[in-house]
Amino acid sequence: MKSAAMAMPLSSETDKIALLALKDKLTNGDPHALLSWNHSLNFCEWEGVKCSRRRMRVSALQLQNQYWGGTLSPYLGNLTFLKEINLTNIHLHGEIPREVGHLKRLQILDLTQNNLRGQIPVEMINCSSLEVILLQYNNLTGKVPLWFGSIMQLTVLGIGANSFVGSIPASLGNLSSLEKLSLAENHLEGTITPALVAFPNLQKFGCGMNRFTGTFPSSISNLSELQLFDIGTNDFHGPISPTLGSLHKLYRFNIADNRFGSRRADDLDFLSSLQNCTQLQILDIDYNYLGGVLTEDLIGNLSSNLVMLFMGSNKISGRIPDGIGKLINLGALEMGNNSLEGTIPHAIGKLKNLVELDLGANKLFDNIPLVIGNLTMLSFLDLSNNKFSGFIPFTLANCTMMESFIAHDNNLSGNIPVQTFGFQKGLIELQLYSNSFTGSIPSDLSNLIHLSILYLHENMLTGEIPIVLALP
Repeated sequence: MKSAAMAMPLSSETDKIALLALKDKLTNGDPHALLSWNHSLNFCEWEGVKCSRRRMRVSALQLQNQYWGGTLSPYLGNLTFLKEINLTNIHLHGEIPREVGHLKRLQILDLTQNNLRGQIPVEMINCSSLEVILLQYNNLTGKVPLWFGSIMQLTVLGIGANSFVGSIPASLGNLSSLEKLSLAENHLEGTITPALVAFPNLQKFGCGMNRFTGTFPSSISNLSELQLFDIGTNDFHGPISPTLGSLHKLYRFNIADNRFGSRRADDLDFLSSLQNCTQLQILDIDYNYLGGVLTEDLIGNLSSNLVMLFMGSNKISGRIPDGIGKLINLGALEMGNNSLEGTIPHAIGKLKNLVELDLGANKLFDNIPLVIGNLTMLSFLDLSNNKFSGFIPFTLANCTMMESFIAHDNNLSGNIPVQTFGFQKGLIELQLYSNSFTGSIPSDLSNLIHLSILYLHENMLTGEIPIVLALP
C-alpha cells in the first residue's frame, strides 16, 4: 500500500500540495513564516522556490538561516523534478525522510547546520544524479554508507561534524570525480586506505578530529589538484612524507595534534619539500613529537604567502633563524613549548602583519629586542617561561593594538612601564608575575578600562596596592 504522501498523480498541482505540506512541517506550524506561500501567488513565485521554465515544476528549494525548528516532511519526495535542496541553518530536527530517495533528478542536497539525527536513509542510493552532498554540523549517526561509492557523479561529499562511527568504506575510492571530501569531527577510526588518496581531481581532503590511526598517507603527493589537506587531531604517527613538493596548489596543510615524529634530527626534513608549495598559506604542525633543529634553509625558503605558521608544542631545538623575516605576510606565528634557545632575531621586526606571536615555554634569553615595537598590529604576545632579562622595551608602546601581553616566569627587571602600557588602551590581559620587577604598582593601570587579568605576584614590588585597582 502506497503512503499518503505518494498516492496522488504527479503534476504541478502535486508540487503545490507538497510544498504546502512541507511548509507546515518546516516552520513547525508558525503562521508568520513563509507568508508568500499562499494561494494568491503562483507557487513558482513563493520565497525560496524555483521552477523549471518548460514544465513549471519545482526545480530548487532554497531556504536558509531561519529559526523555524521544524522537520522534513515525507512530501518532499513528491517534488520529483527537484535538482537542488538547500535548507541550511533552519534548525531542522528529526530524521531525513526515506522519501528523498524518490528524487532521481536531485543534484545538490545541502542540509548543513541543523539538528538532524538518525542514519542517512539507504533509499538515497536511488538519487543517482547527486553531485553534492552536504550534511555537516548535524547529529547524524551510524556508519558512513557504503553506497556513497556508487554515486559516480559525486564531486562534493561533506559529512563532517556529526557522530558517524566505524571506518571509511573503501568503496569511496570509486569516486573518481570527487573534488572535496570532509569527514572531520566524527568518531571515525581505522586507517586511511590508499584507495582514498588516489582521487585524480581531489582538491580538499579533511578528516580531522576523529580517531584515525596509522602512518602518514604518503600517496597524497600524487594528488596534483590538492589545495587543502587536514588530518589534525587524530592518532597518526611516524615520519611525514618528504615528497609533498608536487602539491603546487596546496594552500592549507594541517597535521596538528597527532603523534608525528620521533624526536629525531630528521623529523623536519619534510619542510624542504613544502618549499615548492608556493601557494601555501596555512602550515599547522603543532602538538606532535617533531624533533630536530629549525635551520635557516628549512624556514627561510617557505612560501612568502604564509599567513599562519603553527609549530608549537613539539621538540624543536636550535635558534630561531633569521630567515623567519622572509615570511613577511605572517599574521600568526606560534613556536611556543619547544626547546628553542638563543635570542629573538632582529629579523622578526620585518613581520609587520603579525597579530599573534607565541614564543612561550622555550629557552630564549637576553633582552626583548627593540624591534618588537615594529609589530604595530600585534594583539597577542606570549614570551612567558623563558630566560629573558632586562627591561620591557619602551618601543612596545607602538603596539597599540595589544590585548594580551604575557611575560611571566622570566628574569625581567626595572619598573613596570606604565607609559608603555598606557598606549595599549585595549589591553585585556597583563601577566608579569615571577620576574624581578621593582618599584610600586602604577595607579595609572586603572586607566586600562578593559583590563580583566592582572598578575604581578612573585616580584620585588614595594608600596601599597593602589586602591583604584581594587575598586569594582
